[in-house]
Amino acid sequence: MLKRKLAQQTAGLSEGDPKRPVMGADTTSALFAKPLWQQFYDIECRLNEVLSTSDTPATIECTYNPVEYASSLHCAYLRRFLDATKHIMFIGMNPGPTGMVQTGIPFGNVRTVSQLMELSGEVGRPPVLHPKRPVVGLECTKEEISGVRLWELFLRLAGGRLDIFSQQCFVHNFCPLAFFDAAGRNITPSELKGPYKQKIRDACLDALEKQLLIVKPQVVVAVGDYVYQALKRSGYCKTVSMLRLAHPSPRSVNNTKWPEKAQEFLEQHGLVRFMRNEV
Repeated sequence: MLKRKLAQQTAGLSEGDPKRPVMGADTTSALFAKPLWQQFYDIECRLNEVLSTSDTPATIECTYNPVEYASSLHCAYLRRFLDATKHIMFIGMNPGPTGMVQTGIPFGNVRTVSQLMELSGEVGRPPVLHPKRPVVGLECTKEEISGVRLWELFLRLAGGRLDIFSQQCFVHNFCPLAFFDAAGRNITPSELKGPYKQKIRDACLDALEKQLLIVKPQVVVAVGDYVYQALKRSGYCKTVSMLRLAHPSPRSVNNTKWPEKAQEFLEQHGLVRFMRNEV
C-alpha cells in the first residue's frame, strides 16, 4: 500500500523535477523505520534472550519476566507513553510482586494501570509459577505501594494528567526480572550474590545504553541506590545529568514521608516544569 501511494505521488514527475523525491537508502530507511517504542521493545526482547541463557543460583527458586508473559499490556504502555524522545527518564530497579509482575508496566499498580492509565490487555503466566507468588494480572487486588506512591505523585505534579507527564517524561525499569527464593520471598537485584549479580547488571546495562540512545533523555533519574550505582558505569549517563531519587518502597530504610521528600527533590532539581510540560 505504501509503495503504491508513493508511486501515485511521483507519477508524472520527470527525473529532473525538483519535486520528485529521491528514493535513496536514507529515504527508504526513514519511510520504513520502526516507531520509537518498537525499537525500544526490540532491545528488551534481545535482553530477554540473553537473560534466559543465564543459569540462576540455587538460592533463586523462580524468575518471572513480565515483559514476556504480559507483553500485551507492556506494549500498550510503550505505545501510549513512548511515542517520541523524552527530556527525563526515570529508571526503577525491577518488577514488584503486586506491580509490574502483574501488569508488565514499571511500578504498575493494578488500579494505576487500569484507571489512571486506562490500559488493558491479556496477562499470561511465567513458565514456572511459585505457589506463593500467583500472577492474576489485572485481577490482582493487592496494592503495589511503590507504584501507588510514585505514579500518584507524578500524576499530581502533572496536574492530574499522565498524558501531560508523558510529553517529556518516561518511566522504565533497569531489570525486567523478578526473583523469588524457595519461600517465595522477593529478592531484589541488589540482594543477588556473586557472578550472577554482576552478569544480570552488565546485561541490563548494555541494553539500557542502547535504549538511552533511542530515548535521548537529558536527565536520567535513578530510582534507588542500586540503579544509581549501576548507572555510574553508563557511558551515556556521563554525558547528561544523572540524579538519584529515593526508592518509594516501604522496604527502604528511612523512607517515611516519601511523597513529600520526592516532591521536594523534584522541585529542587527543576524537574517539575518538565513533568507539567511547561518548558
